[in-house]
Amino acid sequence: MQKSSSDLQIVLVTGGTSGLGLEIVKLFLQRGYYVVATGRQSLILPGYEERFRLYRVDFSDLKKTADTAKEICGNHNIDIIINNAGVLSPPVYTPTKNGFEYTLQVNFLSHFLLNEIIIRRFGNTRPLMVASVTSLVYKLGKFESVFTREAANYNPLRSYSDSKLLMALMCRYMAEKYHDTGIRCFSLDPGVFSSSIYRMQSPLFRFLYRIAAPFMRKPSSVAAILADILTNSQFSNGAVYNIRKRIKPLKEISMTSVEDFMERCYRIVISYIGF
Repeated sequence: MQKSSSDLQIVLVTGGTSGLGLEIVKLFLQRGYYVVATGRQSLILPGYEERFRLYRVDFSDLKKTADTAKEICGNHNIDIIINNAGVLSPPVYTPTKNGFEYTLQVNFLSHFLLNEIIIRRFGNTRPLMVASVTSLVYKLGKFESVFTREAANYNPLRSYSDSKLLMALMCRYMAEKYHDTGIRCFSLDPGVFSSSIYRMQSPLFRFLYRIAAPFMRKPSSVAAILADILTNSQFSNGAVYNIRKRIKPLKEISMTSVEDFMERCYRIVISYIGF
């Protein structure tokens, strides 16, 4: 299969077929990048056929996520990763086929797997920049017991908050782990904006959300802010930025605890990495 052009920087956007992800895809295409996207839906962008490639995958399946990440690495020399795919927690406890709580896997664990595969493929051969979309509720999150929680103690807000804290901690962890390489990363708290991550919510929730959406910040403006931070070589490695491009505090969590947790995640995904 023909590889994407080596003359252009190549951006990978997860969850790039709707909402914020789609706006990020469009923005980078307009700026002249080659864009690779993952998503559950089909997507055609007329006029950009030569610089856009979609890989359909569901992040609730770790094997398919790993297979897709490897296929992407085989076809494209990735320069930038934007970890955007996500879902609001379902109202009731929902396990994936891999046995993990749905939000934890889709919002965080599959991104951890995808990033590990890409870093293993390109981390020593080219500089990588990584941006992750977190949430204003990341401050409510905890992470120590996310793998032991079950249906009896499930709380949708807590699960979503936990997953978004983990996205921010993943960037902090990567900044420390790869500090002497060309890998640099940050996470963005986009605040409240109109999104499409409510697909697992009740019909009433979706109806009310659509009513409120026109009064929220547009995803295109969030995409522009993320791109501005990402293309500014002076961004602080491992930091969390807000919508005003200011650094936000991350919880006072010991780096040892974060490293221990991420190593546990690595042990979970290693069998899917395969190289």
